[in-house]
Amino acid sequence: MAYISGFDRNQSFLFSLNDFISDNNPVRLIDLFVDLLDLPSLGFISHSPSSPGQRPYRSSDLLKLHLYGYVNGIRSSRKLAAESSRNVELMWLLNNVSPAKSCISDFIRLNKSPIHNVFKKFVDFLKFADFVDAKACVIDGSKIRAQNSRNKFFSIKKIDATISFFNSQIDKYISALQSAESSVDSDPDAIISFNQSISHYKDKLAQFHSLKDSMISNSLSQVSITDPDSRMMSSHGNSDISFNLQTSVDSKNSLIVANDVVSDINDSNQLLNMVSKTIDNLHCVPSASIADMGYFNSKLIADCEALHTHVFVKRPKSKNATNDSRFSCDKFSFLPDKNIYICPAGHELHFSRNLTKKKSPLDSHASIVGFEYSCSDCFHCPFFGKCTTSLAGRKITRNFFQDILDVVQKRFDDNPHMYTLRKCVVEHPFGTIKRSLGYTYFLRRGLDSVRAEATLICLAYDIKRVCNIAPFSFLKDKLKEFFLFLPFFLFFSLHFLKKQNLHIFFFFVDFVFDFIYFLLFYFFLLLDSLSLTVSTVLLFFIIFIFLLFFRSLLYFTLFLFLLSMLLITIFLILF
Repeated sequence: MAYISGFDRNQSFLFSLNDFISDNNPVRLIDLFVDLLDLPSLGFISHSPSSPGQRPYRSSDLLKLHLYGYVNGIRSSRKLAAESSRNVELMWLLNNVSPAKSCISDFIRLNKSPIHNVFKKFVDFLKFADFVDAKACVIDGSKIRAQNSRNKFFSIKKIDATISFFNSQIDKYISALQSAESSVDSDPDAIISFNQSISHYKDKLAQFHSLKDSMISNSLSQVSITDPDSRMMSSHGNSDISFNLQTSVDSKNSLIVANDVVSDINDSNQLLNMVSKTIDNLHCVPSASIADMGYFNSKLIADCEALHTHVFVKRPKSKNATNDSRFSCDKFSFLPDKNIYICPAGHELHFSRNLTKKKSPLDSHASIVGFEYSCSDCFHCPFFGKCTTSLAGRKITRNFFQDILDVVQKRFDDNPHMYTLRKCVVEHPFGTIKRSLGYTYFLRRGLDSVRAEATLICLAYDIKRVCNIAPFSFLKDKLKEFFLFLPFFLFFSLHFLKKQNLHIFFFFVDFVFDFIYFLLFYFFLLLDSLSLTVSTVLLFFIIFIFLLFFRSLLYFTLFLFLLSMLLITIFLILF
């Protein structure tokens, strides 16, 4: 039986690189999207090809190279440089250009902020093409490992243990040195070695004392030497030096519409940050913002509600000192008209004091964060010991934003499917990013560089995802509509609606009609000097009336045109 065989590698063929690229290949979307971008307006550094020295690479080619690499799980500048000279898709994409690894790496280093603008532009396209609808945005975070070894990470506890070890080593070598010096047949080389070891550990001890003093003075609980912005974080029972990648995912097609990277070890302070970034990228407020229990923060929830988005965040379970669920805080009823709480046993808890807290040590005044309610009948209650063990009686703390939290909790209880939607939507991007694309760690160091890398990762996910949702022919048409028709119409309408341009247009129309009137009057006088009949006068009168009517009709049509253009422009800008 004959085997499947190819063609002779030495055979010459007439073909183009375009023959090897399928119609729905994501590389075609990358090529078209970058070609339609106005890179200088997005902030990319551009080099003049006429400047002296080596000719530069086009910014569009380098951006295409990075987008292709991130879509296919290739981030290293050395690997991208190698792929550009052997990968057929990259040869097609870059027109057979092969940049050096240093040029590839420097492109991101010099264009961190413009990378975020490219992501925002793609989100604008997704909204224009109706891939996202902003009805519900799900917020979640994931820990991604940083470029920092555990040996280069220190906490106060680890520094104290290391200092204790150094002291023990110094004592050990001092004792060995004293024994060697007191010995009759002492070895001079051993004495020199002991002194060097003691000097070495004393230098290390001084370095760690200096590091500890610096951490205490800066109120730091941990420090990373290689990447100072990274922190030790726990995820699913494992701890590593990481960054916290935050994403906001639209529920319609699980597309990322906003992202950020922070050094916070948990998500409790990120709700308002991500909602604000989502609003900024979508240019509208999402109807619902959904997050897990880790984002529960009463003040941030109240701030998000003030932005007119419905927040769905699961409230942590309340506990009491006796761990008896029958007497947890949520079992106490609040009566707003009397400003009291009613406990499960029917006793009243009255207001006792305001709870205050300073936002920072530098603040001169403390802010009210809650209200305390206490009960004076606890000693006579049969449930004393089960509800509380405090001799001062049971106390309840009411949050300053409790009224808003109650509304949020009622909305959460009435719509349990919204929290179920969270897992279905937000886990899909992280699964693709970590498992499919293999982005379990960052290559770059420093928070700004890591944020640019995270934005490229999220943009690569969106490109890969949207190529699976719609064919390239549809995406091509939508891209051209978005980048060509829409900006042209907005520019034309906004430019035309300027006051000085309207004045010029009306001046031109008036000048044309006045010139026609002058010619008409001149011919009328010329005919009057020769011969004038009734029919001639009637003809001139009809022409004059027609010109007046035509002029009024032109102004009325122009008014309707300007009005419709203004309404369409406002609609396009808002929606």
